Amino acid sequence: MKDRIRHYWAFLRASLWFVPSLMGGVAATLAVALLTWGRGAVENATDYWLLYAGDADNARQLLSSLLTGMITMTSLVVSITMVVLTLAAGQIGPRLIRNFIQDWTTQAVLGLFLADIVYLLVVFRTIDGNQADRVPHLAVSVGTGLTALCLFVLLVYVHKLARSIIYDNVVQRVAADLRDVTAALLPERGDGPPEIPPDLRGDFAWVDLDQDGYVQAIDLDGLVATAQNADSVIRLDIRPGHYVIGGGEHVAVFPAGACTADLSKAVRGAFIVGSERTPTQDVEFGIRQLVEMATRALSPGINDVFTALAVIDNLSASMARIFDRAIELAVLRDSAGTVRVLRDVTGYDGFVGAAFDQIRQAGSGNAAVLIRLVDAIIRLAPRVRLDAQREPLREQLDMILAAGEQNIAIPRDLAILRARWRQATERLER
Repeated sequence: MKDRIRHYWAFLRASLWFVPSLMGGVAATLAVALLTWGRGAVENATDYWLLYAGDADNARQLLSSLLTGMITMTSLVVSITMVVLTLAAGQIGPRLIRNFIQDWTTQAVLGLFLADIVYLLVVFRTIDGNQADRVPHLAVSVGTGLTALCLFVLLVYVHKLARSIIYDNVVQRVAADLRDVTAALLPERGDGPPEIPPDLRGDFAWVDLDQDGYVQAIDLDGLVATAQNADSVIRLDIRPGHYVIGGGEHVAVFPAGACTADLSKAVRGAFIVGSERTPTQDVEFGIRQLVEMATRALSPGINDVFTALAVIDNLSASMARIFDRAIELAVLRDSAGTVRVLRDVTGYDGFVGAAFDQIRQAGSGNAAVLIRLVDAIIRLAPRVRLDAQREPLREQLDMILAAGEQNIAIPRDLAILRARWRQATERLER
């Protein structure tokens, strides 16, 4: 259940409607409260220089002008946001739009503008020009203050938006999200080796998922409970981030006799499948986002080597944090200690491959990129503590050197790469 809740919370965070809707509801509640109790709180508005002290007709004209201006400003903010998102999709990558949308600043600014409009509408419709003695001075004053605040926030938002599309800032933001996901999903480093899943033998039955798409989240606690109730073991051949085709062989149930219609329905209900990958239970998702930025930067149409180098530097820091933690549990047990679920998890070799392979392939003819990849491995060497971490790095070193020897034509560049390769090899042997 907690995995499902985490997924839906991530979905709400990545939406542009949730926070603005909440803020709009709060604004409507505030307006009603001030209209209900605010009149009695202020008997003579002229005693307070900050409060609006005009009559009802002037109050309606003021609120009407504020409403018109706020609607215009909100349209401007939405237009600016859409332009920036379009530029980001074209230059940085469409799959990184999620990071812009879930930025709390963007959501809060849109929410503030919507809240001001809702507030002004609620107050405006209650003012009657024929009841001059019932002017909500406090409510009108708060509306004026909210509009002034929106003007200041607009300036801050434009500044923030302009800085948000700078490549280095985008790289830092994606790396920070990857750091948070790593801390949330990967367990603390243990003393012993990870548990090896048992080799199940005997009859089993397949449970297929009934839709196509990417696995976004799996309710692992629900699967453990389902297996325990059926006195069975469930083996997952897919994990979050994998693309599945409906009707395929995805989940195995041991023994086959335990695979009833109710169990199959419960297993299918534990999976959330969608049209895109999400970081809810997928550490590789953040790595792929950084790699996408690097490969797009190395494309002939953009040819921005410096962005690729910045991505490699941040990837080395992310990989160091992954090396400092343990791999996710591949064996899940019930409260009695009985094995119930066997998971398909990403090992250290998978993380290393996800971080290095595509960048190495895209930059195989670029000496600066290959040298920086080796430098990243040199920085990672002191954090290596297991052979499962060391071996994939050695393989990457050999492939980087092979790519350089095949594609680098300048002897001096190739000599530098070989020197770095020897240094990295020595560091890994320590």
